Amino acid sequence: MRKNLPGIAFFLALLLLAAAPAEARRTKNFRKMPKRPAVVEEPAVSTAPVVPRLMGGRWKPEVRAAIDKFLAERWKGAPGYDLAKPPVAVLPWSDALVVGDPAELVFLHLATSVDFRFDDPWWEIMPVGYGRQPARAAYNHFISLSSSVWPSQPDYHVYRKAVLGSYIGLCREVGRRECRQYLMRVWAGWREDEAVDYSRQVLAEEKSRPGGIELVHSEPADQEPLRLRRGLRLIPEMRDLAVKLREAGVDVWVVDDLPQPVLAASAADYGIDPSRVAGVRAAPDGNRLSASVLKPVPTRSGKAEIVKASVGRPPDLALGRDAADLDLMSYGDGVRVILSGDKDLEAKAKEKGWLIQPSLAR
Repeated sequence: MRKNLPGIAFFLALLLLAAAPAEARRTKNFRKMPKRPAVVEEPAVSTAPVVPRLMGGRWKPEVRAAIDKFLAERWKGAPGYDLAKPPVAVLPWSDALVVGDPAELVFLHLATSVDFRFDDPWWEIMPVGYGRQPARAAYNHFISLSSSVWPSQPDYHVYRKAVLGSYIGLCREVGRRECRQYLMRVWAGWREDEAVDYSRQVLAEEKSRPGGIELVHSEPADQEPLRLRRGLRLIPEMRDLAVKLREAGVDVWVVDDLPQPVLAASAADYGIDPSRVAGVRAAPDGNRLSASVLKPVPTRSGKAEIVKASVGRPPDLALGRDAADLDLMSYGDGVRVILSGDKDLEAKAKEKGWLIQPSLAR
């Protein structure tokens, strides 16, 4: 029995060796082990806010420099910036921040599509001396027909020219203040939200249309057609200005003599909040717009009055398009930029030391 003990011990040792994990038996070769990948340090990304600056484009160097300086000194990251009382910028709209007049384009569409809310009170809006009677008589002759045949009806063309001509006649003979109020009054009977949606759709079509002139005849032999502008174009430099001002924390307002629903629809292209849009407003009639216009009207002294009432202080930055902006430009001592094209305003700008920028809308 003792003779067999070494054999038994050897057998047991073999069994233990076979049961041990393979990894435990393998000698590690550290030279062949894979190296850990080196840790690459990512460059630090600055989260500090950046002062907005205008794009290049067609700005005069001194105008762009003045606005950039304004942004650098007054933006929301500058010392002394007060969120409760931010700097204010007031901008015009038609033929200033956009090429074209949204108010006239939407009025043209309303007349062409016969979309006014016609009733006896509506016809009273149209002055007798500016084509009311011939327009109404012609309207009564074609309105019962299908709209698909209107363009072939002589009365339709008489109506269309008379309605469109009523606005042009008021502007030429009575004045811009009166004719621009007229463009608001003809929305009588509409809800304001409906008017905004309608305007947005019309302007979307006009933005896709090449700019040009449409001749409006009352008949084929008409030798004195109306000449109406078509098309609406956004101006990249002006859109950038509005965006950079808002990014900087500036309270941006658009004040101009367009019907409020049209101006609100158009200014949305530049991200202007509807609460910061001041156009010609109609007094409400229940939940509808009435033919009465609220005062002040945003032209000449009315622009400054609206800013005083809405903001309570002069604008820190203001752009002016024509002499109708003179009162606003003279209200306070901030940065003032006039868009060339109006000789009277240019002369005043030189006298006051205001900046003059060639208009980007002409």
